[in-house]
Amino acid sequence: MSLMSPTLPIGGFSYSQGIEKAVEDRWINDMDTSYQWLHGQLYCGVAYTDLPILRMLYDACDCGNKDEALKLSKILLACRETSELRQEEVNRGRALTKVIEGLEDSITVGWENVIRTNHLSGLALIGTYWKIPISELLLGYSWSWLENQVSAVVKIIPLGQTQGQQLLHKLLELVPDIIKQSMLLEEAEIGRSQPALAIASSLHETQYTRIFRS
Repeated sequence: MSLMSPTLPIGGFSYSQGIEKAVEDRWINDMDTSYQWLHGQLYCGVAYTDLPILRMLYDACDCGNKDEALKLSKILLACRETSELRQEEVNRGRALTKVIEGLEDSITVGWENVIRTNHLSGLALIGTYWKIPISELLLGYSWSWLENQVSAVVKIIPLGQTQGQQLLHKLLELVPDIIKQSMLLEEAEIGRSQPALAIASSLHETQYTRIFRS
């Protein structure tokens, strides 16, 4: 729970992953369109990129295979379709590395070149060290990702806090199926293009007024 907490200082709450631009252009403007956007991100992005890569990184960390973990980390960055999304991944990886070093500094030795490049590898490394079952790690990550995205929607549209909780509850019902789907994927099946996300993220880099990081 501490790894998934919004208070973990890795800056997840400071990124909107294209939502801020999507709201400005009226692609997202209420609870229904927010649900449609995040539903698509779950089934195309989280299910086909984040969760299978996290699962494979977990296996690589568990058996000490640094070369495999580095390869998977490069695949993850290649799946982030804009410079903004890649930079977010690197920034969160560096921040999580500092957190891990403060908690369990000995486990990062030899893994620095992997975990400083992305968030998921550090999560996998400390997950194996703390003996968190992979099913729980995938569930926790999915919840954390959803909470950050719903929080961004609530702030930007804005939605009321009660509507935000209703949206979060509705989306969380999809997570068990998303996790089950991700567990079946092989390496060759990782990654699906998300054109709307890529366009929104690219345009967010030059958006005139924004409250989230770019």
